[in-house]
Amino acid sequence: MKSIIEIQKKIAPESIDIVKKRHNILRSISYLQPIGRRNLAAKIGVGERVLRSEVNKLKDSNLIKIETAGMSLTKNGETFLEESEDYIKELLGLTNLEDLLKARLNIEKVVVIPGDSDENPLVKDEIGKGVATALLKLLKDGDVIAVTGGSTVAAIADQLPKTTKDVTVVPSRGALGEQVEIQANTIAAALANKLGGRYKLLHAPDNLSQNALSSIIADPKIASVLEAIKGSNILIHGIGEAGVLAQRRSTDPEILDKLEKSNAVAEAFGYYFDAKGNIVHQVESIGLKLTDLQHISKVIAVAGGKSKAKAIEAVAINHRQHILVTDEGAAMEILN
Repeated sequence: MKSIIEIQKKIAPESIDIVKKRHNILRSISYLQPIGRRNLAAKIGVGERVLRSEVNKLKDSNLIKIETAGMSLTKNGETFLEESEDYIKELLGLTNLEDLLKARLNIEKVVVIPGDSDENPLVKDEIGKGVATALLKLLKDGDVIAVTGGSTVAAIADQLPKTTKDVTVVPSRGALGEQVEIQANTIAAALANKLGGRYKLLHAPDNLSQNALSSIIADPKIASVLEAIKGSNILIHGIGEAGVLAQRRSTDPEILDKLEKSNAVAEAFGYYFDAKGNIVHQVESIGLKLTDLQHISKVIAVAGGKSKAKAIEAVAINHRQHILVTDEGAAMEILN
């Protein structure tokens, strides 16, 4: 396949741009269907006239259908998107990006999704789909999956097919002050429902005093959940920009000042890191600690967007990851 693509690039380089454009339209329709042409043009930043021409070609190829409710993929379109995945990755150079990132970050497996989620929110859904695919390949009966909060991690449940697995899903830590939809408890329940498994929730806020933490841990129900969390063998976690996450969590001004002075660039598990992967601040909460990662069979990191490049590298430098699912924007920025 590689040699065919190299020939294509030399003989008809203009065809590559056409393939990229139409593939982007197809996958966008697949996530938004049914969707009208004007709405889609606004979503993907393409002029209506250009989109009309491309849509007509896709319709003539029986890849999409246009109905009163809007455009949607045909069965042929769904099959084509699935079967063309490896070709598109090779065409866009994503396979090479994955290999370069594996070497740069010392990670066993890297999955790079086309696009940049900073520029196109739909890419975040594709990252979720990439994690869902990787997770289903790993899962076996009896697994305990721990998840963090975050918008990208929340996208995973939406992309998981309904299945029946004898698994348990738990939040990795107590609530970190985020909106309910992207808290670890909410995500754990959603994942368990899609997988047909069980879930346990951890009702404990962050930023508690040591006395309060000790009291909560002594509660039998909390202790039972913590035992399940400590016994997890798969971890799915997001990676955030330090400043963005601190602001979202209404962090005290003095802590914000501390993070700024220590040049914090990343956040994961309630820990803040500088560009070299050193911990510069930790939010007091119960659940998994960084040291626990050494005992977890598969650690899956999830983050995308050019703006997350420094954060991804900071977390991956010193802290064990097995799989990274990211996007083209973040991958290119890390390698640059």
